[in-house]
Amino acid sequence: MRRFSRPLGAILAAVSLLTARGTLGAEQQVPQPEQIQTLVRQLNDDESAVRDQAEHALLKLAPTHSFAQYDAFLALLPRPVENMPAEVRLRLTRIRREIETAGAKHALMASKLTLSAQTMKLGALLDEVHRQTGNRLSDYRQQFGQEATELRIALDAIDGPFWPGMDRILDRAELGLYTYSGQESLAVIQREQGAAPRAARASYAGPFRIEAVNVVSQRSLRLPDQQGGHVEIEIAWEPRLHPIALSQPAASLKITADDGSQIQLGDQRSEFAVEVQPGSHATELNIPFVLPKRSVSKLASLRGELSALVPGRVVEFRFENLDQEKRAESEQGGVKVVIDRVHLNQQLWEVHMRLQVESDEAALQSHRGWVFQNLTYLLNKQGDVIDHAGFETTMQSEREIGLAYFFDLPDAEIGDYTWVYRTPAAIVRVPVKFELKDILLP
Repeated sequence: MRRFSRPLGAILAAVSLLTARGTLGAEQQVPQPEQIQTLVRQLNDDESAVRDQAEHALLKLAPTHSFAQYDAFLALLPRPVENMPAEVRLRLTRIRREIETAGAKHALMASKLTLSAQTMKLGALLDEVHRQTGNRLSDYRQQFGQEATELRIALDAIDGPFWPGMDRILDRAELGLYTYSGQESLAVIQREQGAAPRAARASYAGPFRIEAVNVVSQRSLRLPDQQGGHVEIEIAWEPRLHPIALSQPAASLKITADDGSQIQLGDQRSEFAVEVQPGSHATELNIPFVLPKRSVSKLASLRGELSALVPGRVVEFRFENLDQEKRAESEQGGVKVVIDRVHLNQQLWEVHMRLQVESDEAALQSHRGWVFQNLTYLLNKQGDVIDHAGFETTMQSEREIGLAYFFDLPDAEIGDYTWVYRTPAAIVRVPVKFELKDILLP
């Protein structure tokens, strides 16, 4: 049986990091180096039952409720390398992916909001929401030409998911949201006169809020067979999230009229794609349907299950000593960033990098658009940000994409700069089930 081990110093350092970044929950204890070493050796045991038990034990030891903790736990595990037995490589790869996926899915649960003050000023309230949930909200009334008077908002006790609580707050203050601010925050604005309460209109699914905002029906008088309608649905998400792609499989859509009859879709496609624009916190989906008989006055129920491709978090990579002629790489949360070379080409510095993703879902050939939105810049010693002057794609495969970023530096030297790259990580596909009720027809 082939054996291998990891330097004890590296394991002890990782355990120290795990301890320093937070405690694990009462039911979990910080794993000891000997535990990890023993279980990893058992992944190569002659008995398959022992190998299975060791893999299960490693997964059970891993924390998934804190990115800092499970990053540190993953640092305890050897990385799969060529000189390992094939089955050990396979099991270590599987363990890492399962931990990253579980952690990402935990992060995709709805944020919790707890407020008990009788009244709060709007600014203080938005700050408190951000502190508790990580969701930024900004007062945009002045930007919309609205009177930005000081507001004191009366609150009843709120203790639950972000969106239901936020809708209650906005209803109480007669405020609304503008979800296309182009910023990292939701824009709070004055509500349109006569607008219906938000809490009565929405379906909540974890960090997502789904609302029917418009219904259109039409019939051609020249061609009576050409008739139909559609429901316009707004899909919003907590601003801490950065969805990569959304889609609505037709098979999961079910529309029921108020007389109990089923209403057919007006389009036979198998899936409805949903566009996600950078800088927005919501998008729209039109669901076409065949007009029901005239006695039907509303859609009693519209049920569906969206498919959302979402990163559990955004991670930041930093690379220094850019003037040294050597390859550099770093890995977090199932993505790896590699710098192949940095060189001066006439007046521009070029940073040639590659992004590799482990996720089976985030295939770069079909969903590469999100990569082009990743934030990257240089930092000088004073902390000043130098944005890139453009980029070009240098290569692409199913799980890897290469880009060259161009920088125009004032001093023509890059050794004193730090290159920063931010990217979604731990990308998973999650179902978003919703049901909208009592949608009045025109």
